[in-house]
Amino acid sequence: MVIELTLSNVISVLALFVAALWALLKRVGSQQERRLAERFDGLSQSLASIAQAQDSNARATQELERQLLQHQVEMAKEYVRRDDYVRDIASLGTRIDNFALRVERALNHLGDSK
Repeated sequence: MVIELTLSNVISVLALFVAALWALLKRVGSQQERRLAERFDGLSQSLASIAQAQDSNARATQELERQLLQHQVEMAKEYVRRDDYVRDIASLGTRIDNFALRVERALNHLGDSK
């Protein structure tokens, strides 16, 4: 069996080989693009769900802060209305008055001793 290779045959075989290689690379490239597009779609969906969860958490945090501030206000009002607070304030006033009387007596005693 004799195979005769002419210049046109060699060029044709090389051209076919390059065309086959080109087609293979195009096919691999298109598959890679499709996979990347799928990954980016999945990533964008994940980011959208994360953003939605973040917004939900932000709203829940704001609601919790509002409830905490409301509780603090109510707690302060309730404490001021309690009988022991009124009794403590009255006791404190009495102590201040007694202290003022002692200071006045001490000053009078100092003035009398001179």
